[in-house]
Amino acid sequence: MSRGEKREKLLSALEGLTRTVVLEANMGSAIVTEYGARILGVFVGDRQNPFWVSKNLPGVISGREWNIGGNRLWVSPERRFYYRKPEGFEEWLCQSSLDPGGWSIASSSVKSVNLDGEAELEDFASQTRIRLSFSRQISIHGSSVKKGLEYVGLRVRDAMAARGEAGNGVNLWSLTQVRPGESRSGTVIVPTCRGAEPIHYFGKIPRDRLMVSSNHVSFKIDGCAIYKLGIAPEDVPQPGCSRILYYVEHGKNEVFLISMRTMMAPVNQDECLDVAKADPDGPKGCVQSYNSGPDLCFGEIELHFKPAARVKDFLVSYADYDIEVFAGKRGEVLRFLKRIVPKPFLF
Repeated sequence: MSRGEKREKLLSALEGLTRTVVLEANMGSAIVTEYGARILGVFVGDRQNPFWVSKNLPGVISGREWNIGGNRLWVSPERRFYYRKPEGFEEWLCQSSLDPGGWSIASSSVKSVNLDGEAELEDFASQTRIRLSFSRQISIHGSSVKKGLEYVGLRVRDAMAARGEAGNGVNLWSLTQVRPGESRSGTVIVPTCRGAEPIHYFGKIPRDRLMVSSNHVSFKIDGCAIYKLGIAPEDVPQPGCSRILYYVEHGKNEVFLISMRTMMAPVNQDECLDVAKADPDGPKGCVQSYNSGPDLCFGEIELHFKPAARVKDFLVSYADYDIEVFAGKRGEVLRFLKRIVPKPFLF
C-alpha cells in the first residue's frame, strides 16, 4: 500500500482479507479490522490516513503475520513475552496467538465496536504459559475545533483477564504506528517535568534525534535508524496521567497532531514492568516511542498501563485512553499544539 491512502482505497485493499467496521463522526471516520483488532486508519475530513499501514496487506494477512499497522493492543513486559532468549534479549518474535490472535467482532454500530479475543502466551523467562481473554471497546467522536482545524477522537477501553503464572506480572500496552512526513521527519513530543531524564531503551539516542526541554522531550521520527525512547512515570507532570503527541506534515493542508493520553498510567517504578534492553536494571518508562529502520520506515507512540491485579485465580486489568487526531493547516495545528506545550521543539 502506498503512503497516504484515503479511506476508500484502504477499505478496498482490505476487501476479502478481514471483516472491517467503519466508525463515523461529524468530521471523519475510522476503520477497525477484526484481524489483529486494529484501528487501522483515522480519517479527518477527506484527508489521508496519518497511521502507518503495511504496503503488503494481502501477504501479511495471508501469512498470519502481525505487522499490518495502525493501533494495536499488546501485553508487556517485552523481555518475557517477545524474546525466546530473554536473558540476552535475543531472538525477538511476536507470538501469533497474541497478534494477530483470535479476535472477533462481538457487536458494532456506526459509533462504536466491541471486539473479543483469546490468547495463550509463553513466558520465556519462567518457561510457563498464561491464558488470556481480551476485549476492546472503541467509540468515535469528532468536530471542528475552529476554522482550519478539525479532529476525530477515539475513546478506547482495553481489558484483560489472565490465568496462569506470570512471573513478574503482566500489563496492557497500546501502540500506534505513524508515518514520517513526506518531505521531512515527524516529531514525538512527551510533556514532562523539568529535569526529565529520558530512558534510552535500545542504546544511546544521538543528540540530533533527541531534545530535552524544560517541559517536554522531543524525539525524531524518520524511519531511518532503530532507537527507542522511554519516559519514567516520575518525570510525568501529573502522576498517573501520561500523554504522548506526534506532529507531522504531509502537505499544506495535511498537517497532523496525534495524541494518546490516559489517566491510568503507572505512577512509579514499581508499577512499570517493561525493562530497557540497554540497561535492564535501570529506570523503566510508562510512555515510549520507537523509530524503525528503513526497511519498513515507521514510528510508534506507546502507552503502558498499570500491572494487572490478582483477583482470585486471575490477573485482571483494564485501561481507558483517548486517541485524538487533529488535522488542518500548519498554523492552526501549531497554535493548538502550543496550548499543550507552549514552545515545542520540532525536528
